[in-house]
Amino acid sequence: MEKYEIAVRNGIVLTMDDEMKVFSPGSIGIEDGEIRYVGGDEVRGEEEIDARGCIVTPGFVNCHTHSPMTLFRNAFEDQPLEKWLKEYVWPVEARLKPEHVKVGALVAAAEMALNGVTCFNDMYFYMDQVAEAVVEVGIRGVLSEGLVELFSDRASEEILRKGTEFARRYHGWKGMIWAALGPHAEYSCSLEFLRRVREEADRLGVGIHIHLAETKPPVDEFVRAHGKTPIKALDEIGFLRNDVLIAHAIYLDDEDLRIIRERDVAVAYNPVSNMKLASGAARIEEMMRVGIRVGLGTDGPGSNNTLDMIQDMKIASLLQKLKYMDPSSLPARSVVRMATRGGAEALNLDHMIGSIEVGKRADIVVINTRKVRYQPIRDPYTALTYCGSGSDVRDVIVDGRIIVRDGVLQTIDLEKVLEEFERAVSDLFG
Repeated sequence: MEKYEIAVRNGIVLTMDDEMKVFSPGSIGIEDGEIRYVGGDEVRGEEEIDARGCIVTPGFVNCHTHSPMTLFRNAFEDQPLEKWLKEYVWPVEARLKPEHVKVGALVAAAEMALNGVTCFNDMYFYMDQVAEAVVEVGIRGVLSEGLVELFSDRASEEILRKGTEFARRYHGWKGMIWAALGPHAEYSCSLEFLRRVREEADRLGVGIHIHLAETKPPVDEFVRAHGKTPIKALDEIGFLRNDVLIAHAIYLDDEDLRIIRERDVAVAYNPVSNMKLASGAARIEEMMRVGIRVGLGTDGPGSNNTLDMIQDMKIASLLQKLKYMDPSSLPARSVVRMATRGGAEALNLDHMIGSIEVGKRADIVVINTRKVRYQPIRDPYTALTYCGSGSDVRDVIVDGRIIVRDGVLQTIDLEKVLEEFERAVSDLFG
């Protein structure tokens, strides 16, 4: 029997490979951060994780969030998006310091790790601080400096330079960070600015992360100003390519969907935030039917309020069933894939993460299903989607390193971080 550095044994392994193979019981052998074996045979390891009574999945990929907004959790509740942003969030964000962002990102990265998120796509400010936090906790990040042009008193070139400098410095940093450019939204950036973002992304070889068509009033205003939808306008300036991920994508017409599919643009579906802010429900079922890449996102902790992808899988599925009045919409099997392999595809990282396959990096989550509410497990996909919670995550491996063991984060002193976090919240809010 071959022996590996790490062996995961006896679990129900959801591989998320092309055939959606399930091994029950299944084993995984890990060497040098890479998956070297997956299948039904027994394996041994220098370090072993007994996954008996557990579902084993690829790491969850959170396709859209604003991680330092843990600082805003449980504040400014029950407000519409425009009022929430302009009257509450943006004034406090104007007082943010790098140290606030760092500790907010540390808390977020810790929360995601403990909930089985091994990679996330983030847009905010002081992103060098976020990058440091991500690496300290030991997960992966696709990070972009948020570029808000039209509501800023700074020159457009200065705003863009801040984003490009971050991308140039941090793309590929420590093998765990990828950079993107993050123009905030169609209502906060001019078309000329977005054209320049496209040019810079091409020059740097990085992707683009943008909010788009999230709520109806800004879309209607955009159409009145430009005579076309945001998607059509962005397509005309050559902005839309397969390295673009648009968050929300709720107010799209049929022609918009066709353009997104033809340009191979990816979408981040954020059901909890969209429901909480009463933004609307995206046409996810139709997007997936025509082959658009869709990943699942939590959005920021200020508008969710958690970074729990397992919890959000259930809501993602239920919202689509309600939208289409069809109980077969976005079934459990599809939403688990969306939260893992689908997210990796949306971020163009599926060549290395997103599924449990030989040759991919070892990002693996062990979920304890020896709990009353899971029983009986007739189907692991439905059990995980409709019964699960991030608090059920027991062990997390990222790049072949065990960062959560028996529900305890192994990489940072979380109690010390939470003390610093409390001081930061007090400093910002009084």
